[in-house]
Amino acid sequence: MEKVAADLRLKTIFDNCAQQQHRSLLVLFGENARKQVMVIHHLVSKAKKERPSILWCHRRDSDVPKQSRKQAKQLEKKLKSGKCDISEENAFELFLLSTKIKYCSYSDTQQILGTTCGMCVLQDIQGMTPNSLCRVMETVSGGGVILILLSSMSHLKEIYDLPMDAHTRLSTYSHPKVSPLFNERFAISLAWCNTCLVLSESLQVLEQVPSRANSVKPISQSVLDSCAVKSTELEDLKKSLEDAAKPLPQLVSCCRTLDQAKAVLKMLDVLTEQTSNGTVAITAGRGRGKSAALGLAIAAAVHVGLNNIFVTSPSPDNLTTMFEFVFKGFDALGYEENNEYEIFQSSNPDYNQAVVRINVFREHRQVIQYVEPGDAEKVAQAELVVIDEAAAIPLPQVKSFIGQYNVFMASTINGYEGTGRSLSLKLLQNLRQQTRQSGAVADASIKVQTNTLSNRTLNEIHLEESIRYGMNDPVELWLHSLLCLDATSTNPALLSCPPPATCELYYVNKKVLLSGHKESEEFLQQMMSLLVASHYRNSPDDLQVLSDAPAHHLFVLIPPLQQDMASLPHILCVIQVCMEGGILAKVATQCLNRGDRPSGDLVPWTLATQFLDPAFPEYKSARIVRVAAHPDYQSMGYGSRAISLLRDYYARHTQLIDDEQEIEAQPVEENNVDIIVPRKSELPLMSKLSERRPENLSYLSVSYGITSPLYKFWNRNGYIPLYVSQVANKVTGEHTCMMVKPLDFAAVEEKKLPDWLKSFMEDFAHRFFNLLGGPFSHLHPTLAVNVLMTSVKDKNSQEIQWHELKTVVTPHDIQRLEKYCNNLADHHLITDLVPILAKLFFLKRLPSLHLSPVQCALLIAIGGQTQNFESVPSLLDLPIESALGQFNRAMRRFHTTLRGIQEQSFAQQLPRSLSPDHFTPVSISLDKDLEDAAKDYKEKTEKNHAQLLGDISQYAIKVSEKSWEEALKDRKGDLLSIKSDKRPKTLTEEELQKELETPSKKGKRDSSKHSKVKNKVKNKNKGKS
Repeated sequence: MEKVAADLRLKTIFDNCAQQQHRSLLVLFGENARKQVMVIHHLVSKAKKERPSILWCHRRDSDVPKQSRKQAKQLEKKLKSGKCDISEENAFELFLLSTKIKYCSYSDTQQILGTTCGMCVLQDIQGMTPNSLCRVMETVSGGGVILILLSSMSHLKEIYDLPMDAHTRLSTYSHPKVSPLFNERFAISLAWCNTCLVLSESLQVLEQVPSRANSVKPISQSVLDSCAVKSTELEDLKKSLEDAAKPLPQLVSCCRTLDQAKAVLKMLDVLTEQTSNGTVAITAGRGRGKSAALGLAIAAAVHVGLNNIFVTSPSPDNLTTMFEFVFKGFDALGYEENNEYEIFQSSNPDYNQAVVRINVFREHRQVIQYVEPGDAEKVAQAELVVIDEAAAIPLPQVKSFIGQYNVFMASTINGYEGTGRSLSLKLLQNLRQQTRQSGAVADASIKVQTNTLSNRTLNEIHLEESIRYGMNDPVELWLHSLLCLDATSTNPALLSCPPPATCELYYVNKKVLLSGHKESEEFLQQMMSLLVASHYRNSPDDLQVLSDAPAHHLFVLIPPLQQDMASLPHILCVIQVCMEGGILAKVATQCLNRGDRPSGDLVPWTLATQFLDPAFPEYKSARIVRVAAHPDYQSMGYGSRAISLLRDYYARHTQLIDDEQEIEAQPVEENNVDIIVPRKSELPLMSKLSERRPENLSYLSVSYGITSPLYKFWNRNGYIPLYVSQVANKVTGEHTCMMVKPLDFAAVEEKKLPDWLKSFMEDFAHRFFNLLGGPFSHLHPTLAVNVLMTSVKDKNSQEIQWHELKTVVTPHDIQRLEKYCNNLADHHLITDLVPILAKLFFLKRLPSLHLSPVQCALLIAIGGQTQNFESVPSLLDLPIESALGQFNRAMRRFHTTLRGIQEQSFAQQLPRSLSPDHFTPVSISLDKDLEDAAKDYKEKTEKNHAQLLGDISQYAIKVSEKSWEEALKDRKGDLLSIKSDKRPKTLTEEELQKELETPSKKGKRDSSKHSKVKNKVKNKNKGKS
């Protein structure tokens, strides 16, 4: 290999970084750039006066310069035989053999967390992501170097159009073209790093970026003295504690930074307090010594006599550093392994023999035990609970670990993995709301805030000083500026609070935003600070998605603009939207049949899969990814104002100023094309909505972790739920909820919902209710009620009929319900009926029934979520007596409704009566009407008697009055005998024969008499003859 003379500025930078414990960044071009790693490693070794190890990162299955053992033995034989010239041939191979090198692909960078190296080599940067870039750079110690190899390039501008592996996940069916704006900003940002140099393969500095390192000079002694102040303060603290009681001097001597030492002292104060109900929350970036401080605090807890100490984390692997410092604390305190404590490792192969238990038996039995994050009930007898990486554990589980004992927790914020925001945004915020400020202690490097609860004490500690490198490291500052990692530290304070109705929504041009100009960078940092502060989990990859994804757009809500404004306005609210849909039904059908789910288009693919509708992805939509309001002005209407303006914009309620097509402004040519500077553009950073033509959309959508406040916010803005995931998020413990708002102009004007939305809502309501007893059993009852009520509020269903109702509720069930309503039995008699009644009510099968919100919550908790009645009042914050009373009133309303349906069905089976329309008013009085009726009855009766008896006067007894009087006087019983004065009539033969021939009116009763008379006449005639 030909000898080269390295640029002197390279050696100066290495010397300066070694003295200040800073890191340097190098970009190396050329085909032989890989072999120059050996030279750079030699220069770093001379500057640090030690031989650093190397971390070599690459794409998976890429060509990396590895040496096998077989090749090493062959090379050793050649060296011994004298056939190999070390100075010219095989020098690079010898370097690889003699140097400790760890190879790692970008996809496996999670495995190198916690390791330390002196030099990092990055090749194949097209496989690198912002997240992996942060991980590998964090492993480099002070005085080390990060080397980026660009073997196939000759200029940084070639990075602009470099296709990245991550771009395959950013393109969608309707937006396949990716614009690599992140790469351009990455190249421009190299000028921001004070220790960055761009080198050729001959190790000469290339003037491609206007970096400050191009004119680097050796640092002065005054700068070195200022850098030693922190270490002097730490040494002074250690000396001041030399005469202190055990364990203070022993544990502080194990600390590497002043921040870490103060954090350990604060936790010792909490441990020695008599009230065992303190909470210590440590938040910091990566590499600040959080886990080490927790380990030393556990060693102190064992020394002060705590018996039951429990530790938890997402996995035992995450506790390696913490247990390492527990053992260092034991060594400092004089504990001997096996004689005074013993270590137990996990037998689970997934945990890599991680430590899960430590038994201490120096004076008495003490235990340090690992528990799973979901086993909070096992720590009831704990005296101290330690939670490491609390932000990676679901918040409900973290809250369950807070009890009547001391709790120490640590998590990462402003970090490359995005952890820590759920802890600081939600858990600590809830704890602060329950506290009243009692005091604050602040320091230049460590920030401690103490809040006193009514029964707990909250102590917040923030660590700023890094363990691996010095303060104000240029590479760390550059990385934080590039990826906006410091956006969570400060939010710009607003000078005024304008009314939401006066604020306007503007569209942000991403090309101008990410151009690298000073003004646009300030605007970007301000925007990212709102986005990061409003979300529980953030990652640097989010910035790449925001930059390069063609379907993502940005909108900002700003106060009314003033004419004399000298700077960009403050941002009140940021909205990030993603265009989705527009997928042909044929393509969607093929993907669904194969079970494939392409990247992007989250809501269309999810709803199409859930409702088995391959035509749904064809509808174009815009998904609201994030809505971020300023932290000081939340819940003041700015978020709702921004969403309302966004909806009006896509619903075409905003009048356009110019109907012509947008003209893309051409970038202005720069004079010097070799130096990379931010490009100039004629496009504005922000444009009014009236100046941009909106896309043709069918609906707006949103996907978020469902909570009661968030659901109320989106429901208040007119969004309808269509999907709730059955699996909770691993970080927050929340279920993903997807809601939509239709933009169909005709339907919206008529206040009607589209047909597809009606069918989806009905299907979702049935499925959600059926899952309440399973995956959604832990949802708050009021939240479950709100979801169901929104899904069925526009449903026009008829009341259930008795023939259908009796299949689920029998008459005997109604009798049981009646007995309970009459207070003749307790609620256990009708427990089996409550789920049936709840389903009938919430699916609007009983539209005439109305219940109060409390009664609905009781009904959904007992009938839908099948919870015990004893546990429901505590969820609703009700006394048990009040809950029983409300439940009884609800059952009475159910009984009245069901009984009415039953009676209505029975009434329909009775004979129909005359309708009131058939009755007319009478013109006579009631007495006259009765008299006429009596008269008519009498006449009718007499007429009927006459027809039945005929003329009865012929049967009258002809007796004189005198004879009647005598007969009545001589009467001796019930019979009366009197002699008639009428003589019997003598019939002639002709009259007798005529009478016999005439049919008798008496019918068959006189037939025998007629026959006797006839025989008598015949005998008489025979006598005459």
